[in-house]
Amino acid sequence: MRQQLISNAAYHGAAVVLGVIGIVGFVFNACVIFIMIKDPQLRTPQNLILFNLAVSDFAVSLVGNPVTLAAAITKGWIFGQTICVMYGFFMGLFGISSITTLSVLAYDRYLMIRYPFSTRRLTNESAIYAIASIWVYAFIVTGPPLFGWSHYVNESADISCSVDWESGEYVSYVVFIFLFGFFIPVSIIFYSYINLFITVKRRASTNSFGQATKAEFRVAIMVVVMIIAFLISWTPYAVLALLIAFAGVQVSPIVSIILAIFAKSSICWNPIIYIGLNTQFRTAWKRFLKISNQMEGSKEGENFTRVSKMIVGKVDSVPSPNSTVEQYDTSPAITHWMAIDERENDSTGPYMFNLEMCNICKNKVLDITRPCDIGDVSL
Repeated sequence: MRQQLISNAAYHGAAVVLGVIGIVGFVFNACVIFIMIKDPQLRTPQNLILFNLAVSDFAVSLVGNPVTLAAAITKGWIFGQTICVMYGFFMGLFGISSITTLSVLAYDRYLMIRYPFSTRRLTNESAIYAIASIWVYAFIVTGPPLFGWSHYVNESADISCSVDWESGEYVSYVVFIFLFGFFIPVSIIFYSYINLFITVKRRASTNSFGQATKAEFRVAIMVVVMIIAFLISWTPYAVLALLIAFAGVQVSPIVSIILAIFAKSSICWNPIIYIGLNTQFRTAWKRFLKISNQMEGSKEGENFTRVSKMIVGKVDSVPSPNSTVEQYDTSPAITHWMAIDERENDSTGPYMFNLEMCNICKNKVLDITRPCDIGDVSL
């Protein structure tokens, strides 16, 4: 008869929490994946990286949570050693993929704000290469136990499997996975955001904090909230594993299972943050559900009322606010499109203008009746 490591009530409680995490993670991430596939306007390079994160979280809810839930219900691991190895590997793969994706997003946010008008932008093609590199990197970090460098074994009150932290037989791999799977991605994240906020502070002090930078900064805030949520979820578990591996700390199975479940909850937070802090996703849902937003439409009509065109070697006049301009063929030269944020000053009467470069196009026909995008941010 298999020995129970925790009480029946603890197993039942774990099953309930795992069930909630699995359902929320599955439904919310499925919604994010669906709307990103459904809405062409969300297919920006940065959103492709976000899509990869949603896929990784969705895979955990689809593959990992049902197995752990079944083990909690049956009060122990019932699937055998082969499934244990597969479970441990894929959960590690998806976890490393998630934190690596977050580090890529953080570094991209830093570059976007540090060099807002650089022509070397992240493109759909380079985003796909980045995603492929993320998965290759995650496999390099989590694959060695499949080939004999460490093992995947049962852990957390015998309801899940992970890397062998306790035996001390493969300390070198423990160092390897923490260095490349946690510390390096986290260091990239901190480097990116420290420099990002330094850049923002410098521009704010010189009054060069334009509309585009503000928009990108809002997206950067969304990414940093996602990173904080991930680190809050995973850091206690990571610290526990380090203490077990290097300090020989012994903890009760109930503490181990609580921290492991808390780490698994990270799959729920990202889609909530997408929808709560990303206006693109909210607008896409409204488009999909055919819900009109008259207030946003009115604001867009007021703010995006005039456009100036500046061609290298030639400056055209600014169209009248009442004129109808649908398209310009910019094939003869590089055209800088500048969105004019027009607001009336109640005290003085004249209009106040805030010019911000919107896009740099070459040999393209632009439709200026649609809002401009800076990176992945609609203005």
